[in-house]
Amino acid sequence: MSLMFDTVIVRYGAEIGVKSSRTRAEYDKLLIKSMKARLKADGLSLEKIERRFGRIYVRTTMPKEVALSLSRVFGISSTSPAISCKASLDEISNVALKLAEERGGCDVKFAVRCRRIGEHSFTSIDVSKHVGAKILESMKDKGWRVDLDQPDFTINIEIRGNEAFLYVDVVEGVGGLPQGSQGGLLCLMSSGIDSPVAAWLVMRRGCLVTLLHFNCQQFSGEKTVEKVVDLAKVLAKWSPAYETKLIMVPFGDVLKEIVEKGSRRLTCLLCKRMMLRIAEKVALSRGLMGIVTGDSIGEQASQTLSNMAVISSAVKSLPIYRPLLGFDKPETERIARKIGTYEISARPDEGCKAAPSKPAISAKLEEVLEAEKILDIDLLIETSMSRITELKV
Repeated sequence: MSLMFDTVIVRYGAEIGVKSSRTRAEYDKLLIKSMKARLKADGLSLEKIERRFGRIYVRTTMPKEVALSLSRVFGISSTSPAISCKASLDEISNVALKLAEERGGCDVKFAVRCRRIGEHSFTSIDVSKHVGAKILESMKDKGWRVDLDQPDFTINIEIRGNEAFLYVDVVEGVGGLPQGSQGGLLCLMSSGIDSPVAAWLVMRRGCLVTLLHFNCQQFSGEKTVEKVVDLAKVLAKWSPAYETKLIMVPFGDVLKEIVEKGSRRLTCLLCKRMMLRIAEKVALSRGLMGIVTGDSIGEQASQTLSNMAVISSAVKSLPIYRPLLGFDKPETERIARKIGTYEISARPDEGCKAAPSKPAISAKLEEVLEAEKILDIDLLIETSMSRITELKV
């Protein structure tokens, strides 16, 4: 019998397994939708997708490539290229021996682990013992021995009804919840490291995201915009089943008004409050359920607890979500590298020329409200909203 991998075992994120049957069935549909879109985007083929309790099995002639591709789908905890066979001790043993022979080598410590669902004339322990004995007998001249604690090589056997699946490798997935299961959010996007990671984290929790960038040109430059577009394209690749939109808000004139008329020490607070007011209107007009930012406690002057409270008070109708609130920079950078945004974010750009040299660290809401009295807030918002453009990435 030739050794041929023909299946990919797809395992859910742990949270999905504890949902009600109705919710799990809905999550299954969303997960399969994302799986098909992921494979299509990667140019990979499949023959059939089978849903069984707690598992999805993908039949394919490209199992190793498919397993790697599907590990990037939100809601999948891990995948494994596997060989399917009839759920009999003889056939399972034959496949296991082929796997052991392919591994080869001398003085190998190995283990056999079995999980079984259904009615059979044998137990999981029976399978492990039977297969282990066959391998020991076949590989005795090479000094193979059983080691269940620290094996060099493990043959895993999963038995479902009349079929068995054998695998060696486990590809770690991104976990989370299937996209589309939790509604839509508006994610504020800068050209930095934090905001793309914040957007990815809520995508991982099943949210669909619309990206919003405030183009501050005259205080920033073209490189900033180019980075934001490139970052949006990376995030879109994580969401092949759903269209990703990038909304651009011309904000240079608004920021100029703030710089020229407002208190310089309050520039960043006045700027961010205005951004959030516009973001709130955009989100409400599109039926989105909240605003996401890349704020982390204390990372910048505008991100102290007191200043974030002042900034947040500008929004009246929607929650503001800050997935990175308790992250330090190295933690955020690790995720950025993992998801493919770090190198883009790290590219040099012009920065914001409006930032004050001595920003307020702990502003009072009363002084910010007083400073805003000289601004025609409604007109600034209306003007910005009328000039919004949208890109599909």
